Amino acid sequence: MDLTFLLCPFFQEELDLSAPNKEAMLSLPKEKKWQIYCSQKAEQQRAKDFNPVQHINAHRSGSCTNLSNDPVLYIEKVVALGRLPFPAKDAVDEIRKRAREIDALQIALRTQPNSFVTRFVDADGLPCLLNFLAGIDDYAAAANEDDNGEAVVSGGGSGSAVHTALLGCLKALMNNSTGRSHVLAHPSSINIIAQSLASENIKTKIGVLELLGAMCLVPGGHKKVLEAMLHYQAYAHERVRFQGVLVDLDRSTGRYRDDVNLKTAIMSFINAILNYGPGQENLEFRIHLRYEFLMLGIQPTIDKLRKHENETLNRHLDFFEMVRAEDEKELAKRYDTVHVDTKSSSSMFEIIRKKLNHTEAYPHLLSLLHHCLLLPRKSSRFPWCSGYHIRLTRGRSPVRTRAETLTTFLTYF
Repeated sequence: MDLTFLLCPFFQEELDLSAPNKEAMLSLPKEKKWQIYCSQKAEQQRAKDFNPVQHINAHRSGSCTNLSNDPVLYIEKVVALGRLPFPAKDAVDEIRKRAREIDALQIALRTQPNSFVTRFVDADGLPCLLNFLAGIDDYAAAANEDDNGEAVVSGGGSGSAVHTALLGCLKALMNNSTGRSHVLAHPSSINIIAQSLASENIKTKIGVLELLGAMCLVPGGHKKVLEAMLHYQAYAHERVRFQGVLVDLDRSTGRYRDDVNLKTAIMSFINAILNYGPGQENLEFRIHLRYEFLMLGIQPTIDKLRKHENETLNRHLDFFEMVRAEDEKELAKRYDTVHVDTKSSSSMFEIIRKKLNHTEAYPHLLSLLHHCLLLPRKSSRFPWCSGYHIRLTRGRSPVRTRAETLTTFLTYF
C-alpha cells in the first residue's frame, strides 16, 4: 500500500499550502513525499513536547541549546527590546544588533512550519510585535518634528533598521494563512502599521506601503486599510486623507534608486486601494476615491514622474491612467455624452440639469444650489465649511454617508 500518499493530507495543513500547491505536492514521487513527511513529523514532535515555561527557565539559566524552534523565546526577546530606551543615532552597532535579533524572528516566521506560527500567535506574539512597533512609531513621529512641531526631513532616525525589521515580521505573518487571519482580526493592527508612514526612512515607508497594498487584496482588508488611512490622517495631523502619501510621491529624496523604489511602492498602493475591495466592481467607488487623489494633485505629479523613465514605475502610472480613462468613458455613457469635462463647472451643471430636469430630484438640486450661494468666498471666515465640503465629497460610504452628510451640511445654513 502506498502509505506516503495516504499520509500527505496530514501534513498539508502544517505546510500551509494553497490548493494548487497541494495538488502539486500530491503529484511528487513517493521518495520526495516521504522525505517531506519525515522532516515535518520531526517538527510536529518538537511542537508536541514544547513547554514554554521550561524553555524560558532553561534559556535564563543558559542550559537551553535549541532556541530556533521556540516562539516564546522570540517573544520574550521582542518584549525585552521594546522596553529598552531608543539608542542614539550614532550607536550603529547597537542598532544593528537589535535589528539582527528582530530579523531572526522574521526568518523563523518565514521558514518554520505552520505550527511555529500557530504557537507564536497563541502565545500573544502579535500584540508584542504591535506594541513594540507602536512605540517606535511614536518615537519616529516625534523625531521628525522640530521644536515648533513642524515636520522635518531626515535620513531615518535611530530606530529605522529595527522599525523596518518589525515590519518584516508582520509581512512574514501576512504570508501565512494563520498569521494573516490574526493580523486582520486584531482591532488596531492595521492602524499601528499605517502609523509607520510617519517615519522618514525610505525602507520603512516602502515596507508599510507594501503591507497596506497587500491587505487591500485580502477579503476584509480593504475596508481596514481605508479606516487606517483615516486614523493616520488624525495621527499625523493631516488636513485630508492621503495627504502625506501624495507629498512623498511628489518630493525628491535626491537619490534616484530611493526615489524610484518609493514612488513605485506608492503607485502600487494607490492602484491597489482603487481597484480592489468595492473598486473591483463599483464604478462610483473608483471615481469617488480617485477624486481624492486628483484633488491632492496626483495628475501633475504623474506627469513629472515620467521623467524618471523607469519601466516598472511607468507600468504603475500607465495602469492608473488607463483605468481612469476607462472609468470616465463609462461615466460619460451614463449621461449620453462622449466626455464629461470635470474641470468646467458650467459643463458639469448642464449635464446634471439635463439628467435631473422633470424628475423629483430636481427641486433638491435647486435647494442645494440655493444653499451653495451662501458659501463664503474665503473658507477662512467659516472653517467648518471646508470640513463639511470634504465630508460631503469624500464620505466613508459612497452612498449612505454622503446623503446623511448632505442633510447635516444643509442644516448649517
